[in-house]
Amino acid sequence: MMLWILILTALGFLAYPFVVEQRQSTVSLDEQKNRKNTNVRLFKEQQDQLQQQQNRGEIDSEQYQRLVMDAQRLLLANTELDVTGGSAIAGTGRWLLPLLLIGTFASTWAIYSDIGAAEDEKIAALMNKIATLEAQSTDIPELNQELVSTIEDRVKKRTSNLYYWVILAQAAIAENKMLAASNYFASALEVEPQDSQLLAQYAETLFLVDANKFTQRVRVAVDKAFAADSNNQTVLGLKGIEAFADKNFVLAETYWLGAQSQVNPESGVFKGLQVGIDRAREFNEDHSGSGADVSQLSAVQVELRIDLSLDVKVPSRPDQRVFIAAVRESGPPMPLAAKKILVSQLPMRVVLTDKDALIPGQDLTTETKIKVVARLSNSGSATPQSGEWEATSESIDLQAFEGEIILVIDRQRP
Repeated sequence: MMLWILILTALGFLAYPFVVEQRQSTVSLDEQKNRKNTNVRLFKEQQDQLQQQQNRGEIDSEQYQRLVMDAQRLLLANTELDVTGGSAIAGTGRWLLPLLLIGTFASTWAIYSDIGAAEDEKIAALMNKIATLEAQSTDIPELNQELVSTIEDRVKKRTSNLYYWVILAQAAIAENKMLAASNYFASALEVEPQDSQLLAQYAETLFLVDANKFTQRVRVAVDKAFAADSNNQTVLGLKGIEAFADKNFVLAETYWLGAQSQVNPESGVFKGLQVGIDRAREFNEDHSGSGADVSQLSAVQVELRIDLSLDVKVPSRPDQRVFIAAVRESGPPMPLAAKKILVSQLPMRVVLTDKDALIPGQDLTTETKIKVVARLSNSGSATPQSGEWEATSESIDLQAFEGEIILVIDRQRP
């Protein structure tokens, strides 16, 4: 709509001088016609007077002819002057108007397409359409893909749009593409390098990309986020995990208590933090040089039995890794429990328990609804990649589920 308003406004300004000139040209032509008629009338009157003078003998025939010729030359000169003026008026360039109108239309369209908001309007329309659909609508995945693709094209031209980078990062997280999410957050930080929430989200995705380990770059990212906002819930959770991994259980408890104070006591996040706090306290009391393993401090509370196999159509090698993980049905894709095996071991029964947690305080005891994902890794990395084969279970209610989970790896990731 805005594009058409701009085009019509531009065309109106462009055509206005030609319209005014046309009116002025019409007036000028009428004046020239009147002036020509007047000159002819004056010439005839003068010729009659000269004829009368000749008849009265005041001038001879030779003088009469000379004076008539002078009058004719004067009339011709005036007529040529009017013709020249008319030609000038006719050549004012009105023939250029159609070309200018077409050129203006094309250039305005091209400039608006390049620097205007047409793509932004398309993105807004897609977001509104998705928001109006039911969550179970089969159109949502396709629309989400179109939205992400459109935003990716847009940020190539508008790299300073922080909002679009965050949308892309969140979409990548929803698809468990942590590497892509971390790259999007990194791009967002180039726009707002001191945004504490972005720093926290970047640190969290980087932690997941590095297989839930505190590598050097993860520690740097966490420390930077902590310096920006020492009360950020996500950062406090990460700092608690880091302290727990370093066997500083008192400090881990302190960080997790700080994060817990900012969340709803009824939420799964609160309960997960509480499990971590309890374990930190337990370790703090029992860790007196015995070297006891945290997995042996309490009995198994949740156990999942998974019959896993690989479809015969899936290409594989015996030494390829297969990752099995229990993840939340919704929310952060961080695994609650995970194991890895080799293709050569399939088919086999895999058992996941709350002791297979990757992060203290985030395990199978902290959630009620989960799903199990098994993935054949092409690169050997725990981070999902496009083209890999996987299987995903239906939603599982841990409070009511009994029996075994049957998974056959037979679906290829887009």
